[in-house]
Amino acid sequence: MDYTREILTFQFGTYANYVGAHFWNQQEAHFVYDGASKQMAEEQRPQNDVLYREGLNDYGQTTYTPRLLSVDLAGNLAHLPMGGELYGNFVQRNKELLPLTMGNDLHKLKQSAEQNNLSTVDQLEVREQPQVPISEYQRDLLQGAIAADKNYQLADTTRSWADYLYARYHPRTLNVLPDLIRDSEVQALATQAAGKEIWDGEAFNEDFCNRIRQYAEECEGLQGFHMLFDIDDGFSGLASKCMEHLNDEYGRVSYVLPLHYPRTPSYNQADPRTAHSIRVVNSVMSYYHLSEQATMFTPLSTLETIWRNNTLQSRRLPGVAWREGNLYQTSAVLAAFVDTMTLSYRLPQTPQSLVRFCDSACPVGRKLTAAAMALPFGLQQEQDLIDFLDQSGDHSLLTQLTPGCEAGNAYVVQSLMARGIPTNRLKRPQEQAGPQLRMAAYSCGSVSQMLQLYYQCSFHGSVTNAASTPLPLRTRLPFPYELFEANIAADGFQVPGGGEREPNSRVESAPVLAALQNSTKLGEHLDSLHAQTHRVQIAKLQSYSQSAVDREEYDTALDKLLEFRDNYADSQYL
Repeated sequence: MDYTREILTFQFGTYANYVGAHFWNQQEAHFVYDGASKQMAEEQRPQNDVLYREGLNDYGQTTYTPRLLSVDLAGNLAHLPMGGELYGNFVQRNKELLPLTMGNDLHKLKQSAEQNNLSTVDQLEVREQPQVPISEYQRDLLQGAIAADKNYQLADTTRSWADYLYARYHPRTLNVLPDLIRDSEVQALATQAAGKEIWDGEAFNEDFCNRIRQYAEECEGLQGFHMLFDIDDGFSGLASKCMEHLNDEYGRVSYVLPLHYPRTPSYNQADPRTAHSIRVVNSVMSYYHLSEQATMFTPLSTLETIWRNNTLQSRRLPGVAWREGNLYQTSAVLAAFVDTMTLSYRLPQTPQSLVRFCDSACPVGRKLTAAAMALPFGLQQEQDLIDFLDQSGDHSLLTQLTPGCEAGNAYVVQSLMARGIPTNRLKRPQEQAGPQLRMAAYSCGSVSQMLQLYYQCSFHGSVTNAASTPLPLRTRLPFPYELFEANIAADGFQVPGGGEREPNSRVESAPVLAALQNSTKLGEHLDSLHAQTHRVQIAKLQSYSQSAVDREEYDTALDKLLEFRDNYADSQYL
């Protein structure tokens, strides 16, 4: 039976929603309307129904929205109405419909109040709240006047992920935590225990679980879940409880991506020592629940290290540069990885499912995986892939995006996804091949085959599963195109000879290589976390907040962390 293998996505936390906004923008950048684009075959584009649902709003208009549940703090929605914008919530959006819609809504509200004896006739007082400032990009988007060459300065002006969100959400998508207000300086929800308390409260739990059920019941073949969450604060507690609920109620596979902020977070009334302890305890508790509840998890960050990173040393990807600590820019990098890697099971040509994808990367209980990416892939214009790989030597093609992780180049199990490398850039035709004919890779007939052979030769005793698509990463607005350095051409390939792209031109798309890696060396990442627990002062945390940490559960988590670490011992390889 042919049916869609749907995935339901969760985003817990502010940074998770920053990454998510870029991710959903990227999906819609590849939408094709009314067969307008014939440049790419249907089987080479993602199966959008895996992540999206079709619906009908109150105006009889067909909607196509992410199958998504998002949780954030009050204030981070900015101009967005709680119920989304496609089902009659046109406030601050459609200026032509605004007066009519607001008038109708107010009339219905008055009638309802009078019929339910909440107000006598003509006695209901209506007070209009001040409008939240709307970003220049969103204002132009509203008017259908987005200018591709306009500098919206989103890196400087973005106050919320809603400022650059192009996608439109379903009414049940957005969830705001009660009684918690956004604070740009400190984490309003500090500890994992505080997040768990919110989940257990009726004010949040019943409504949120009903929304999960409604999404699940709409699916013909729900295959599993994506989950992004902020691991540094209390949203990790909400995510942990949600994973437990999903396993109890649905028993589907879950691919989870814990996200670390690109800067050291601060917590209300916490000194640096206490803040460090909060961060470490949140991570320990999260890893404990992830090792028990997730099918596979991949921590992501643009920082090199996390738990003792006082200098905020950021990773460096050749060809791009971002501002350290900038949420808008760094989240775009992480979203590019998520979008690229998940193509492995979202393309029609790929028979792989989410569960097979996870199983292939997680041998013998090694649920923790490491992320690596090349954005853009280092190929020069007019250069063939076979020559590029031959000249790369021992130089790594990828940069790690999991903090404190280096998977190594031996006994690695990895899944690769390459995008945006045209087949005609694979190698020269036989009559023009010259020295290429003497290379073993010349027999390869696809990008994925050539990458598979390259890693088979370069990584001793390793297992590589490679896939590819000519679909590039779209880097048009609202993607932060300013990330790309001057030596990257408009098509995302390097300008040869040390040259630069044309002045005032922007990078429109980019080739990307992403990888999920697993090896014994990932045990060092767990060692690094466990080493920091010796600096944690539990008594001080308990005086900071009564719900900061449950000592018995924390001790259990430490024991389980060491047990989980044993999966990465050499004796457990494959």
